[in-house]
Amino acid sequence: LPADRKRYGSDNFDFYFDLRGFRVGDQCMATVYLPIYAIDRIYIGQWISRENRTLWEAEFPGAED
Repeated sequence: LPADRKRYGSDNFDFYFDLRGFRVGDQCMATVYLPIYAIDRIYIGQWISRENRTLWEAEFPGAED
């Protein structure tokens, strides 16, 4: 992790779907560039700020060396 994120134990790549997302048929997709450092795991999900709640979330293991 970068020095400024070590105290949190994670990095954060939040984004607005309007700026990074797109639709393919009835599927919603988004792209985000990942960092060049090793990734232990990835958490993804959808936050609805106006309702202050998480709509869905998932976790994936990072790549192994």
